[in-house]
Amino acid sequence: TFHKDLKTWPFQMAWGPNGGMVDELRSSFTTLPVQELTVVVQAGDEARLPCRYQIASGTLKSYYIYWQKVNLDKQDLVVISYKYGEEVELEKDKTYKNRSKLEEQNLILSIASVTVNDSGLYQCIAILESHVKGKTFTLPFSTPIILNNLSGEHCDSKILTLMCLSHGGSSEPKMYGSINENPVNWTVTSNEIFGHFNIAGTLQLNMTENILIQCSVHYLDFQVSSNYSLNMAKNCSEPTMPPLIPPFGIIISSGVILIFFLAMVMLVILQCYCKY
Repeated sequence: TFHKDLKTWPFQMAWGPNGGMVDELRSSFTTLPVQELTVVVQAGDEARLPCRYQIASGTLKSYYIYWQKVNLDKQDLVVISYKYGEEVELEKDKTYKNRSKLEEQNLILSIASVTVNDSGLYQCIAILESHVKGKTFTLPFSTPIILNNLSGEHCDSKILTLMCLSHGGSSEPKMYGSINENPVNWTVTSNEIFGHFNIAGTLQLNMTENILIQCSVHYLDFQVSSNYSLNMAKNCSEPTMPPLIPPFGIIISSGVILIFFLAMVMLVILQCYCKY
């Protein structure tokens, strides 16, 4: 189960106008009210990312603390981690070496000399050590993202390639799906790195009608799912053929024949006139 003493706080960093970095804090997986905070950081400055979960003074040794950057394609990057009250330097990703530090009283993460490569989703995770040793917990998978290879609506049938992606869970996942409520089998690949799983599924079909796609990821007694709809174009009129234009050679030949015919008529009229 997802224990109440496991708190995660996502933090979104995205480049904003004028070269500044816009930081947006969003809370989830917690019993506390959802709060949002926006911070603007100029490139090259220090970013300070707050973790809303507060620990009691002098209890840092009782927690496992992680700040991680979510990576959709690969394993999440460890920005900084603490165990038994000490920083675990070996777990830190090389891109944050000598750049990240943690304020131990309030779990604020500081990243020095920020660049555009630091943009992304950051998570603050606090795990009470006693629950790690004596109980089990499950990190949730992200809500699946469904992608397709088509753009816009289409009148004719198309070969459709679908992809469903999810990441971040701590237990082996399974993927299920349906098209218009009919079960389908995704071609699934998954990998596990440092206790976190990524899962991806692909599916190909011939799209001949409006479809509703569902992708769900199951792990232990939990599941997350997404729906996605694709529609054929509503007004598909028959294509109109352009008027046929005779070839250029035929136009010239017809013109010559017409001139010859007119000349013959004029000649006949002239002969008749001379007789009288």
